[in-house]
Amino acid sequence: MNFLSKFIFTVFTMAVMSLAVSAQRGDKKPPPKPKDGPVVTPGDKPKNPPDKGKPKKPGMSFVLVIDRRETDIA
Repeated sequence: MNFLSKFIFTVFTMAVMSLAVSAQRGDKKPPPKPKDGPVVTPGDKPKNPPDKGKPKKPGMSFVLVIDRRETDIA
């Protein structure tokens, strides 16, 4: 009975998937036209001076906690 159930489910899934694919086959949209990308010139941007008044924030912190208590598991 389990085999029959899985077989029917597989056949049903294949039928639904083929129906979905055939429904999408009629779409004849043209592909989107490529847009012109932005023009980047490396010399145009002014350099920002570094802020000397602000302290630097740490990028990452790592904490390791080791618990050495012994417990009895019954």
